[in-house]
Amino acid sequence: MAGTIVVVVALVLGLSMTGDHGMLGVEGLVCSKAYKDQGCNKTISDLFTEGMFEGMFMHRNGRMAHAQGFWSYGGFMTAAKMFQSAGFGSVGGDDTQKKELAAFFAHVAHETSCGWPGAKDSPYAWGLCYNRELSPTYEYCKGDELLYPCAPGASYHGRGAFPLYWNFNYGATGAALKQDLLNHPEILSYNETVAWQAAIWYWMTPGKTRPSPHQVMVGKWVPTKNDTLAKRLPGFGMTINIRASESECGHGDDLQMHDRIGHYVRFLHDYFGLTDPGVIFWQHKHNL
Repeated sequence: MAGTIVVVVALVLGLSMTGDHGMLGVEGLVCSKAYKDQGCNKTISDLFTEGMFEGMFMHRNGRMAHAQGFWSYGGFMTAAKMFQSAGFGSVGGDDTQKKELAAFFAHVAHETSCGWPGAKDSPYAWGLCYNRELSPTYEYCKGDELLYPCAPGASYHGRGAFPLYWNFNYGATGAALKQDLLNHPEILSYNETVAWQAAIWYWMTPGKTRPSPHQVMVGKWVPTKNDTLAKRLPGFGMTINIRASESECGHGDDLQMHDRIGHYVRFLHDYFGLTDPGVIFWQHKHNL
């Protein structure tokens, strides 16, 4: 599976999953259709259509794909609506909402891609090629984990739209989604909706020592002095730091990092009609 294996400990639970209609208020959550004309935020389906999904992931069912028929716009929307009232893709106004969705899909596409430099339709058109790690050689079982001990015979290798690894991550994610992922981690490779839910839950959930990618992309994260000194600043780059940490950040040019940025720039410009000043220098340098 494309991308670097990332260990993610996410133990902060409790996000609302109560439906697709939030309230019109100070948080600017999605509101009912009756209030759309009063300036409240649009829904995800208003901003992100099935045609856009098909364009972004045009090769997911092609001959080279290893998850043919698994990923769909409908499956994503079913999962996304469960988090819409919590703010996923639904706060901050059109531009912020579009940037968050582009950033989310950029990470998904990078980590599930079977594209390559020079690939047909660009290397950024090959996301959702996988839904699981092929031929895993390691079970990712942390034996001394007390809260989420490994189930007999279970393997916690990468599965899903944001590939999940390790028993403690499967356990925490399953507890949040009310799915027994600890005993049945394979759910993420045969239930598309749960696979999307797991990715969105990760996106929305802060860790013990980091903000959530959602908080970063909607402007809810304020860097500390140490963050600023370490050049951890608001914007898409910080979501790479959250997702990939030192494996891709802090040591100059990194091919995986560049691929994430390339996906973000392409999706944001080609499908959402925006540019991001935070990556404009990169965009010019790489002629995107």
